[in-house]
Amino acid sequence: MIPVLKLNNVTKIYNKNKVVDNLSLMLFEGEIFGFIGPNGAGKSTTIKMICGLTSISSGSIFINGYDIDKNFTKAISHIGAVVEYPQLYPYLSGKANLKLFASFYGESAKKRIPNIIKILKMDNYINKKVSTYSLGMKQRLGIAQALLNKPKLLILDEPTNGLDPDGIRDIRNLLLNLAKREKMTIIISSHNLAELEQICNQIAVLRSGKLLSFRNMADINEQIENNQRVCMYVNYPNYAGQLLQQKYNLKVKVAGNTIIVPIKEKHLASIVTFLTYKHIKIYKTTKINKSLEQIYFELLHGSSSNDLF
Repeated sequence: MIPVLKLNNVTKIYNKNKVVDNLSLMLFEGEIFGFIGPNGAGKSTTIKMICGLTSISSGSIFINGYDIDKNFTKAISHIGAVVEYPQLYPYLSGKANLKLFASFYGESAKKRIPNIIKILKMDNYINKKVSTYSLGMKQRLGIAQALLNKPKLLILDEPTNGLDPDGIRDIRNLLLNLAKREKMTIIISSHNLAELEQICNQIAVLRSGKLLSFRNMADINEQIENNQRVCMYVNYPNYAGQLLQQKYNLKVKVAGNTIIVPIKEKHLASIVTFLTYKHIKIYKTTKINKSLEQIYFELLHGSSSNDLF
């Protein structure tokens, strides 16, 4: 299977500084890829190189099998993108903007406009001038513009910026449907890690231009599940901890009136039963789950939880 996107040892140098350093990755059809990292990590520069908006210092980029340097027109024809901010004409209506951009792609793109407007729920304002749009409305219009050519690769920079919770949910469902039904590959660069956790099946972390981690979200979730912990409020924490260490060989952490037990939630009932039998009173239990955000910060700052990512 030909990857929709392939980066081979891609490097970008500005003023003798490596903004992107020897970056390689592959994405296949239907994958939703989350691109994360601190400001200045090289995410935007990488996206601009993929879109042909800035040159590659060394390495190669292939879009649907076409080298972006050697076959630029064919490669770029498979991309739809909103980079940084949607580029729109404020004195035109939303629909006029879409018609103008669709004219670059031909009649098939024009025929897609009514369906795109419906899918993105823009009917109420699509005929108004873009100068009257909110940030969220402009975001939707930018995404609509990126979908006109029915791209193989859709690239979105902060697609939920300016959207309310309902709008974020709508965009999430849209992207999931595009990936599933149209086999569209989607790259999302975002600081909203909680949202990426819900939608992506691939996650990459970039720092100082280097690929720090590239993992399947299913693997990350499995490792998170295998590292679940339960915090238990008990009357005799030290004694309870000793009992669990002796009975189950668990590494129990005692903190004040609590014990933190490294177990999955499904095993909690047997632990509670055992402690109760030993006359330990349990006042409260709380499940402790790591989030993608926690793992991300632990990874960046080199904590002991790096193996989770």
